[in-house]
Amino acid sequence: MDIQNNTLVRYGLLEMLEQEFGVRIGEDELEKIELAKQCIKVYDSPEEFFQSTGWAKDNPELSDFQYLLENNICKWIEGKVWYFSRIQFEEQLKKLDK
Repeated sequence: MDIQNNTLVRYGLLEMLEQEFGVRIGEDELEKIELAKQCIKVYDSPEEFFQSTGWAKDNPELSDFQYLLENNICKWIEGKVWYFSRIQFEEQLKKLDK
């Protein structure tokens, strides 16, 4: 995905981040866009998400998939589970600001 040189790809990613996860980044903030892209993971199913991330083990009280959907942690997009790690994104932003 060529975020640097392809305006359409960059705009599509920014729209998806804002609409699906409530994350707003300016289209000229290329470093932040690249960081956000790295924080997105796509899984084939909720089971694969839970197995790969260990979410249910780390967050047993928040391990209902409906909760994850309602709180913009995961989204169903084109038959896949999309996960945006806000923690990873915020940690990377702190490093970027230093």
